[in-house]
Amino acid sequence: MIEILSNIQNYFRGHYAQWLFVLIIFIVGFFAIKLINRYLSRFFDKVDFDRTLEVFTQKMVKVSLWIILIIIILSNLGFNVTGFVVGLGAMGIVIGFATKDVLSNLAAGIFLLINRPFKVGESVEVSKIKGTVKEMGISTCIIITDDKEYVIIPNSKIWGGPIKNLSRIEKE
Repeated sequence: MIEILSNIQNYFRGHYAQWLFVLIIFIVGFFAIKLINRYLSRFFDKVDFDRTLEVFTQKMVKVSLWIILIIIILSNLGFNVTGFVVGLGAMGIVIGFATKDVLSNLAAGIFLLINRPFKVGESVEVSKIKGTVKEMGISTCIIITDDKEYVIIPNSKIWGGPIKNLSRIEKE
């Protein structure tokens, strides 16, 4: 046991500068991520984006920055991160194929939130369903039909077909 502790102590004596540098990178990266997140929040406060899209974008940026920071730290500790980066890419492809429908719903949801063909409370006809929009999410929309049915429609079905906004027709 004493020999193991001695080996650990000798390792840290020989690599303290490297560990100090990694600690500095972590601290700077941590505060940089917080700062970028704060600026992103301020940006979204100034523009008129949907709150769901704002939260989704902030989370994606934050996760991406943390992954980059971890890769930089591991690289500075002497790990070969090439395999890790290739693994992340391969994992992304596998996850992309496995969640193709989910990703198409997310993409369609982003397009719906940006283009705003309808808003919550408006009467619409989408995917052969006519009713009032109760909720718009990043992957689904909830519509209450005239028969008081609660219908959840995936956004890819909405974006992939005709969208009739009946409320805007009545106002004009």
